[in-house]
Amino acid sequence: MPRTRQGKLATVDVAEDVARHVPGYKAYQEPSQRREDDRRFRSSVAELLNGEAHRLERIESKQFRDDFSDLLEELDGDARKLEFLAESIVLVEPIARPLGDGVVDSVSRLDRDIVERIERIHGLTHELEKAYEHDEQFEMNLAEVRELTEAIADLIEQRNLALGR
Repeated sequence: MPRTRQGKLATVDVAEDVARHVPGYKAYQEPSQRREDDRRFRSSVAELLNGEAHRLERIESKQFRDDFSDLLEELDGDARKLEFLAESIVLVEPIARPLGDGVVDSVSRLDRDIVERIERIHGLTHELEKAYEHDEQFEMNLAEVRELTEAIADLIEQRNLALGR
């Protein structure tokens, strides 16, 4: 199979992965729609991040048997970080210049990595919501949420750099 064909297939796979979370996402395949793809991606990711932040806030308000205020403070911190990331990705200036194909491939992969991590946070938050009492798994899930939140922050920064903002 020619090398360019493999790249096209990879782009289609990325688009399909991201489109499960970002309706209408086309992985910047149409040059005339790249700005709209970027806007759509940023607003959808902000919505997803805010949704997870609100779920974490609800968990924080849950009563545990003993005093686990330090863990609840961590939950609150993670929720605030997700809200910050949601605001920061939406507030980015629109793309001022046309995106070249090399930038598009890089940004598409970053987009997929971002939504994959948000999907993982969603699963972990579900596990945290099911916890009726503190246990070791709760702490491990909370630590992973924190790691994923930091990874998303790094990916958003890389995405912004790739777009030349």
